[in-house]
Amino acid sequence: RSESRTAVEKDGAMESSAQPTLEARIATLETELQRLKAERLASLGRRPKPLDGIRVFDLSRLIFGPFCTQILADMGAEVLKVEPRTGDQARRSGTVFLQGESVSFLARNRNKRSMILDLRKLEAQAIAQQLVQRSDILVHNFRPGVMTRLGLDAGRLRALNPRLIYCALSGYGQSGPRADWAGQDLLIQAMSGIVSTTGWEGGPPVTVGTYIADMVGALTAVNAIMMALQARNQYGIGQEVHVSLLDAMIAAQSMEATVYLNSGELPGKSGSGHWQAAQPYAIFHTQDRDLAVNALSDDWWQRLCTAPEFAPLAHDARFATREARALHGEALRDLLQSIFVTKTRDVWIDYLGTFDVLRAPVYNYAEVFADPQVQHNGMVVEQHHPSVGAIKVINTPMQLSDTPADVGPAAPRLG
Repeated sequence: RSESRTAVEKDGAMESSAQPTLEARIATLETELQRLKAERLASLGRRPKPLDGIRVFDLSRLIFGPFCTQILADMGAEVLKVEPRTGDQARRSGTVFLQGESVSFLARNRNKRSMILDLRKLEAQAIAQQLVQRSDILVHNFRPGVMTRLGLDAGRLRALNPRLIYCALSGYGQSGPRADWAGQDLLIQAMSGIVSTTGWEGGPPVTVGTYIADMVGALTAVNAIMMALQARNQYGIGQEVHVSLLDAMIAAQSMEATVYLNSGELPGKSGSGHWQAAQPYAIFHTQDRDLAVNALSDDWWQRLCTAPEFAPLAHDARFATREARALHGEALRDLLQSIFVTKTRDVWIDYLGTFDVLRAPVYNYAEVFADPQVQHNGMVVEQHHPSVGAIKVINTPMQLSDTPADVGPAAPRLG
């Protein structure tokens, strides 16, 4: 027993001494690698992009996946969009077309190349497998089981390319009782709970006025892919990444959901504000257009009451604290509305600014893109499409000082 214990102790000592040696070797190699990368950067001859050299095999369609891969493309990834002979369904979606091209498609597919593959055919599956072996990332949003039938399941492709990041997007998840349900933005908004908090009490159900689930899902997928890329850089491994619209939308409501889970309190309808926020936190009508005002905290409330028009409210016991304002929110909102309707929106914007009140105009799209701050931020850029000509698209919102994004060429024609 004494001899065996001594042997175990020696083995443990060898393992502990080996770890610092391994870390030291890694540090030396990383130093040399960093030197070589600096040389590559110096010889590049252009500004680098964060995803230079990354190849994406994009099997996604409609909104969720294509918006995700467009973000990767803007950041320098080479994205090959693989489509059936009829093209991504998004090429035929929406209500606005320019020279036969769907503007909805143009909004989510710039900076990519298109390739036609009929993946129902074995020859096309073989081509896809060859391309995946030269890819870093695969993105698809087929229902669970479809990729297996196409010979492109994660197990087979990762065996061909162990460094592959295989990103499977879905509506509800890759397994479970609803995994085979079709996932779509409206359905996910309904099921995620956000519709239950939107609109007015006693009114009809109201959804968010954009494809919010698809957008949140796409941004979540980009984050997940970047995490997997970092893990590959750190440990040399590829892996599967799963993101569902349902999970992403529930996570986007984490504050509200956590309140419910720990109190049992169901959120009410938000109206033009937020069900947890005391008044004033709402949209108000003015003489001409609408105005958003946030004075829910005691400090922000005092700022509003510094303006002479609102000063009498500061001495009303019903509104003395945030709790009191929450209790008498409807009465407070009515009083505020009667004041806000006495001036125009833009007059209120300038006037309340002198008291540092949190306020903003309620814009339509014409006003959004005429606003000097939006113009200064460069959120609209022009592209040239081979069929349509000049088009305007939305710039990426991510600003990187040394490796900026590039909106690149317009969405590709089919094939």
